Amino acid sequence: MEPGVEHEKSANGASRDTSAPPTPVDGADVETAPPAVIGPDFRAGFVALCGRPNVGKSTLLNALLGTDLAVASKLPQTTRERMLGVWTTDSFQAVLVDTPGIHRARSALNSYMVDEALRGARDVDLILMLAEIPIVTDEETASKWKPGPGALAVLDALSKTGRPIGLVLTKLDRLPSADLLLPIIHAWVERAPFAFVVPTSARERVGLERLSSELLKFLPQSPPLYDDDQLSDRAMRWHAGERVRAAIFATLSQELPYSCAVTIESFKERPDKDVIKAAIHVERESQKPILIGRKGKTVKTISTRARADIARFTGRPCDLFVTIKVTRNWTKKPELLEKLGYHEPVGGES
Repeated sequence: MEPGVEHEKSANGASRDTSAPPTPVDGADVETAPPAVIGPDFRAGFVALCGRPNVGKSTLLNALLGTDLAVASKLPQTTRERMLGVWTTDSFQAVLVDTPGIHRARSALNSYMVDEALRGARDVDLILMLAEIPIVTDEETASKWKPGPGALAVLDALSKTGRPIGLVLTKLDRLPSADLLLPIIHAWVERAPFAFVVPTSARERVGLERLSSELLKFLPQSPPLYDDDQLSDRAMRWHAGERVRAAIFATLSQELPYSCAVTIESFKERPDKDVIKAAIHVERESQKPILIGRKGKTVKTISTRARADIARFTGRPCDLFVTIKVTRNWTKKPELLEKLGYHEPVGGES
C-alpha cells in the first residue's frame, strides 16, 4: 500500500493520485519496472458500499481486497468516515467506497456519518446496497418476511441519487437451507428495480465471484485510476488511528467507545520500527478513569491490542504511546468534529 501520497479530488469526493515520480540523482543507476500492459477493454470506476450499520460493508470490502484494510466490528456504527479501497485485477479496477452505516442521526457525529455515507453514493458508477439476510428457519416464515422500515429508508435515500443499485444480500451462512432464499429475494425486488441481486457470505467467500462479474458490467472503459499496488486513499497514520479506535471497541464494547475519538499526534518511521503517539479523546472528565482502568490496566490492554494490529497491518514493529484527553461534548459540536479530523478528505489528507 502506498500511504500519504498527494491526491486530486474527483467529482465524487474521492481522490486520484497526482504525486510526481521521484527524480533520480544524477549519475545514479535506477531500475525501473516495465509498465503494466493495459488492454483496450480494461475498466475502472467507483463503487459505493452502502447500507444500514453493521450489515457487513467493511467485511465485504476486506474479502474483495483480500486483506484487512477496513476495521470490521460486530458492534454497529463503528465506521465513521468514508474510505476508498482499491481493488485491482487484470481486467478492471474498482475503487470501493466504504461508507458509514445510514441511520437516524441524533447528534452532530451521527449527522456527519450519514452525510459521509450519502456523499460516498453520489456520482459513483454503481451503488452496492448491502442488506442482511434475515434469520428464518422455515418456508412459512421466509414467505411472510418483508424488509423493515430502516432498510427501506436506506433504499429510498439511495434511490434519490439516480445511480444504478445492485442489491448484495449478506450473511448467507445464516440460512439453514438455500430454499429459504427465494422468497427473501422476491420481497426485495418487489420494492425496487435493482440492477442485480447477489446473495453473499464474505466470511465463507460465497457469491464474491458472481458479484465481481456483475460489478464489471457497470465500470466504464478506462485506464486504472490508482497504481496497481495502492490499496487505499488514506494515509498510514489514519489507518493507525482506526486501529486504536477498534481496540477501544474490542476492550470496552459498551457505550463509552461511541464517545471516544482518536487522533494521531505523530507517526515517525524509523529504520527498525514505527513510533506512534496517539490521543484518545473523551467527552467528560468522568470517562477518563473508566478508560484508564484500575492501575492503568484498561488503557494498557487497548494499547497492546492496537500495537499488534498496527504491526500486522504495516508489516513492521511499532511503539505506541497513548494519552487520554477530555474534549468536552465533541460528538455534539461540528467545529470540534472538524478539529478531531472528521471532515471531508481534502488533498489526500486524513
